[in-house]
Amino acid sequence: MNMKNMHSILIADDEKHVRNDIIQSMHWSDYGFYIIGEAENGRQALQMIQDLQPDVLITDIKMPFANGLKLIESAHQIKPDIQCVIISGYEDFHYAQEAIRLNVSSYLTKPIDGNSILAMLQKLSLKSKDFSSNSPQYPELLMDSFFHFQKMGETEQTYAVAAFYFPHFFIQKTNRYMLSLFHSWVTEAIHDILPSSDIQTALFSHGSNLLRLTLKASALTIGDLEKLLTRIRYVSTQKAKEAPIIAATAPFQEEEKLDTLSISCLQFLNIHLLFKESLIWYRILPPASETFTEKIMKEIEAFRAAISNRHFAAAEDILSCLLSNEYLSDYTAEILEYIICEISNTLRRLSLRYQLGAERSIFQDMISSYYLVQFFTLEELRTDILKRCKCIFSFLLKVNNIDIVAMIKAYIQQNYEYDITLVGIATEFFFNPSYLSRMFKKKTGGNLSAYIEEVRIKEALKLFQSRRLSIAEAARMVGYNDPNYFSKIFKKRTGFSPSFYSTQEGDQ
Repeated sequence: MNMKNMHSILIADDEKHVRNDIIQSMHWSDYGFYIIGEAENGRQALQMIQDLQPDVLITDIKMPFANGLKLIESAHQIKPDIQCVIISGYEDFHYAQEAIRLNVSSYLTKPIDGNSILAMLQKLSLKSKDFSSNSPQYPELLMDSFFHFQKMGETEQTYAVAAFYFPHFFIQKTNRYMLSLFHSWVTEAIHDILPSSDIQTALFSHGSNLLRLTLKASALTIGDLEKLLTRIRYVSTQKAKEAPIIAATAPFQEEEKLDTLSISCLQFLNIHLLFKESLIWYRILPPASETFTEKIMKEIEAFRAAISNRHFAAAEDILSCLLSNEYLSDYTAEILEYIICEISNTLRRLSLRYQLGAERSIFQDMISSYYLVQFFTLEELRTDILKRCKCIFSFLLKVNNIDIVAMIKAYIQQNYEYDITLVGIATEFFFNPSYLSRMFKKKTGGNLSAYIEEVRIKEALKLFQSRRLSIAEAARMVGYNDPNYFSKIFKKRTGFSPSFYSTQEGDQ
């Protein structure tokens, strides 16, 4: 693919291994993207946004000089159409409200893998009109244009967009017959309702159950459009034996809005469970209240806390409450997406951390572009999510047979050079910190912090014996930012000052 047609990504994270993990997770050019640069702090990232004008910013929340949220706010001022993705850990949940306010496009939760990156790219492609036209690699997003507009003279034109969801009417990109069949129903409806009109149509498929219809006419009122869509729904019901859910825009005259409103219409259809109508008119919804957003975040925190305490029944009760009809009128697309993203990432982290052997589809399907469209009620959504959670929880119940302390020791040995703490490890393994500390001491006879020290100092000794290093260099390589503190711990553990091993004069 020509670089000119590809989309640029800037990665901002103060941990080099995280940046490397993202960069090496896939062949970006295969999906219409390329990495334009890396930044290790907020200040550097801001300058690079100014200089390089990237299409996408992937940023950690916690960084030196400017945190990720401040960076996103500044990035939007420099480049209003930039798409922003947050890299977050579970301890970052309290930033979610601000992220929602800043219209963050997607989230990546550590540890990052290729599947989560791909899901993120799919979301970006939905949210940006430019991305959707240049990103042909996603099966769900492949648009098969069956008919094309012809020029209709110099008169002012009116446009409208409608998206259709058929639960059981499967449309395959390779099966043009199905597209032709649906188009014949549209033509029949136009002939019945508006026989003297000059309406032209363009039809697109999105995955196996979604169709998008774009209409163009010299004149089209909302009354005409409602009659037409009602007729299409009736004909479809007669022919396909099922009634589609429809989301549509009111007629508009600005051709430049076509791409944006097409995407908005599809996104609106994706949350049709929030509405009772079978024909949903697209409109801008008010944002969720701060009080409701805070409540949702607290419930997500409680859900994770219940898992950390191995109270799986309580976790299921929290989800049942969270996705109850009591809150139906308070939900927005952003809040629903946030909930599903957080639950999916929780299940993914559990599965990866404990190597549960669960099917990836259990958590991966939840962040696919059109996961929500299949549900007609919150109850259906709740049932599906609870089923997925129960599956992961059933795997977790068998973890008692695994030596968790051995897994934690292995984790420390693999990550000693990073900022690992009791709280961080407890979060990583979904345990209450106090419980984890007691369990570690019971199994090993020592405390976890002391074990981290032991591993780091052993590695420091190996480093001193294998290469010429200053105390500051050795400290940094084993996870200590303060050389003086490192020296104190080193002497406590070995009986010698690290200056005994260091080759740099003046290092004391």
